[in-house]
Amino acid sequence: VGYVSGEPQELELFEGERIIQVSGKYTHYIQSLIFVTSNGRSLRVGEASGHSFNMYPTHPDAELRFLSGSVSGPPTSIQAHWAIFYTEITDN
Repeated sequence: VGYVSGEPQELELFEGERIIQVSGKYTHYIQSLIFVTSNGRSLRVGEASGHSFNMYPTHPDAELRFLSGSVSGPPTSIQAHWAIFYTEITDN
């Protein structure tokens, strides 16, 4: 969820879809974020100005599990945490 020009934006993931890349721009704080899914869809929020950054998992089956960071008013840093999510189905 984010805001573009004051309008709320939301990216609802489809069954089996996952976030596989987070990129954006920063100056003294995070200016913009782009979330890219395994289906090639994306959500862009913020103003695209400043220096670029790009985060993605090193394992091809990993997905974004959560974001962390720090704030001093606006967000000043961001860290993506990636993991492989397994669901085990048992037939008892």
